[in-house]
Amino acid sequence: MKLLQFIETSIFQKKIDTLLSHDEYLSFQEYLRQNPEAGATISATGGCRKIRWAIQGKGKSGGIRVIYYYISPKGEIYLLLAYPKNESENLSDEQKTQLRKIISALGGT
Repeated sequence: MKLLQFIETSIFQKKIDTLLSHDEYLSFQEYLRQNPEAGATISATGGCRKIRWAIQGKGKSGGIRVIYYYISPKGEIYLLLAYPKNESENLSDEQKTQLRKIISALGGT
């Protein structure tokens, strides 16, 4: 199995520390290592994926959402955004446009 590298945006880093414990975050990373294409593809983002992740004691419906981009040939997973489900269910058109620009800069679609 190819070793995957996680690359975190500064926005993601700030937010994830408030959402998950260190152990929960390690579990999340391990899950993505095993299932890098697990998240649903988000339309109009250039290939970003959204994955639901349960917070201990809250389940998936009360958990968080993580937006990421997986570059298979390079073995890279870009962790772009993280937010609690109750903060937002779907991305705005403006957020999708920004993500598409980021993905384009990374050499994606």
